[in-house]
Amino acid sequence: MVHDLDDFYCVAEVSQMLDALTEPDWRRLLRSSHYLAHGHRILAADLRQEAFVRSLDGRRRCRRSYDVVNFLIGIMRSLTSQEREADRDGPREVGIDMLSVASAAPSPEQVGHDALHYRRTIAAVFETIGSDPKLVALLNAVLDGVKGADLRTRLKVDAKGLASLRKQLKRKLASAAVNRSVP
Repeated sequence: MVHDLDDFYCVAEVSQMLDALTEPDWRRLLRSSHYLAHGHRILAADLRQEAFVRSLDGRRRCRRSYDVVNFLIGIMRSLTSQEREADRDGPREVGIDMLSVASAAPSPEQVGHDALHYRRTIAAVFETIGSDPKLVALLNAVLDGVKGADLRTRLKVDAKGLASLRKQLKRKLASAAVNRSVP
């Protein structure tokens, strides 16, 4: 059976309906997600979130004859059904390419440590050059991504003066980062 596009809500209409959900609608979604998640390795909140995502990115389309809450519950049922099938089929073989992609991302702890390390390093650099306004202006401009002629214009120096400032900044940076390790 072929359906006309007018038989389905557009994403904007679904978004409006989700914004207009009432308290009883939310309770019904909560109860259904908890019921469907029971006995699976998926959280009820994740079920609801994925149902919202799939309805708002257009992967799932809601017929005009459906209630939006029933539509979301249907998506959650589908997700738990996929989870059951994955459990039934057992572990999948993971290729070496998938392992390299999965292991390339830094851990959240490393990201936090790196950010803290870089903030402390930048603070040490600014402490070192803080007494020289020209070097502070140069560093801020470089951190803003300013280059070339724009950098000379911003600092009001010629090419020779910019080269001199860069050498001074390089020496100050080296002295500020002497005892700092790379994370």
